[in-house]
Amino acid sequence: MDPKIEKSLNFLNNKKVGVFCDDSNLYKAYQKYGWRIDLGKFRKLLGGVCDLKFINYYIGIPDKSDAVYSGTQKFLENIKSYVIIKEKKLKYTPVGGKFIKKADVDVEITLDIVRMINKLDIIIILSGDSDLLELRNYVVKENNKNIIFWAYEKNMAWELKYCWHLFLDDFQKEISLDLK
Repeated sequence: MDPKIEKSLNFLNNKKVGVFCDDSNLYKAYQKYGWRIDLGKFRKLLGGVCDLKFINYYIGIPDKSDAVYSGTQKFLENIKSYVIIKEKKLKYTPVGGKFIKKADVDVEITLDIVRMINKLDIIIILSGDSDLLELRNYVVKENNKNIIFWAYEKNMAWELKYCWHLFLDDFQKEISLDLK
């Protein structure tokens, strides 16, 4: 492992870690920046430095009639051995003759963190969404635990950059999915 990467993960040594992934946030960043996380490589990277308890992957599932349904199912098939898939039906909201698709998994992520907080030392959130910022107060101030926001650098809300954070971009060589 690259010494710089190893050093940046040292704080995880012997810690019980749970990871909470927001698919919508990760997918939008992947579309924007052209590379995607290989969850198998990500799991191996973390599992090599900590006591990784789980990786929860929160995803909105499109309707069977949606053109992206089969691609979503294929993606889930590819990741199911690395993560615990937490599904939620996509909502289709009509706006200006089109439909806006949203899953809004922030509440599910928050509730799962509340349920698991006593079994973990460190919470990792794979998302750059500032809606999850208040979790920092709950995890750090109320429970005396650590929380890390880990996202694509240009997709991380500025508020999260004042918290403990890591950029996926710095780990691209180790965790990027080969899309060839």
